[in-house]
Amino acid sequence: MARWGLTLVGLAGLALGGAMTASACVTQPSGLLGGGGSGAGGSGAGGTSTGSGGAAPFQGKQLFDMLEPTFYTSCGPGCHEAGGIADAPFLSGPDRYQSVTSWPNFIVKDPTQSKLVTYPVSGPQHPYKKLDQPPLDTTLFPQIKAWLAAEAAAIVTAGAPDAGGPFVQPFAPIMGFNAVYLTPLGPGLTGMALTFNADLITAGALELTDIEVHPTATNGLHVVHPLFAVNPVGLPADPDPVDSFSNVDQYFAAGASGVLGPGTLILTNWQTNAKLSLAFQTLELVSAATADAGAEGGPAGGGCKDVASFTTNAQPELQNNCFTCHGGANAQAMGAVDMSKLTSDPAAACAQVRNRVSPATPAQSQIFVTTDPGGNAAHPYKFGGSSSKFDAFKTSMTQWIQAEQ
Repeated sequence: MARWGLTLVGLAGLALGGAMTASACVTQPSGLLGGGGSGAGGSGAGGTSTGSGGAAPFQGKQLFDMLEPTFYTSCGPGCHEAGGIADAPFLSGPDRYQSVTSWPNFIVKDPTQSKLVTYPVSGPQHPYKKLDQPPLDTTLFPQIKAWLAAEAAAIVTAGAPDAGGPFVQPFAPIMGFNAVYLTPLGPGLTGMALTFNADLITAGALELTDIEVHPTATNGLHVVHPLFAVNPVGLPADPDPVDSFSNVDQYFAAGASGVLGPGTLILTNWQTNAKLSLAFQTLELVSAATADAGAEGGPAGGGCKDVASFTTNAQPELQNNCFTCHGGANAQAMGAVDMSKLTSDPAAACAQVRNRVSPATPAQSQIFVTTDPGGNAAHPYKFGGSSSKFDAFKTSMTQWIQAEQ
């Protein structure tokens, strides 16, 4: 079942993997976003910071511009750029500041917990350059820490919903594909995600399209009144002016992804370098009997049209490239796309993978967008930067995807 009103928008994302591994005016909604509280972690970017001592100029962008040449030279070429072997292209151009600040778990409220501080340092987790060792420990690393501190100081942490519902903390959207994982919001939500594509229409308008909810193979999801908000740097959340999702009350069956409301939203209160946050009046697990799904919650019953083509064309590629994480080694990955039955029950695995492909437009399938070595989507595996391996994967998978039309 589903109900919705006027218009629509819809990240916390994946942690690093691999090498770094038109409507009438309405009253501003006030029931879901408050001050103080906790929720899923996010990221932030530049603007103006304020505090008890009055307005203070934001230094994050300036500090990043100063360190960018050394940062890119040390970590970018052949590694953390598009097509790099690190599978984490957070230094992709042309706007590296936007790329870095939107990468999951980089810009956080506690700068000492940034992945840029905890991952590329001494230890086996990052086998390449280590920021806490010479010569970077006295050059680039202090600059990165100062920049992260400035970014963190500009994050105003919006509070949990007044009604006690789950809340995703501010994060900087990627201009392109985004995945908001709901794992931190409660037990049973591991692997569940809300995905969308973000596009900056003007400096004051952000459009989110293809907004979808992805339950897991074992649990469905009930979503009531999601409220999106713009978080200008250094300022509290500014909710969607028309509260576009106020009438949403939607069920998504286990194993069946679906469009949230009408699937599109334009936030006309966007500001340069702002962040997004998201609150829910209700976000709860539901049983298979309760979640009827239907046309608006995903294809009832899920399933694939051509399991034979899946077994012939898709299964070998998934086995070689995706199964390690999505087969059970990574709980969030398996929750997002459960491939645990890839060999024992291909029909079940096919139904799961089908939720992340677009038979009408195969090239736009999430399974390609997220893993493309030349793209900027945050995903911990991008074929080690090999375009030839990705092309082979895409060619074989497309044969099955076309069979699902």
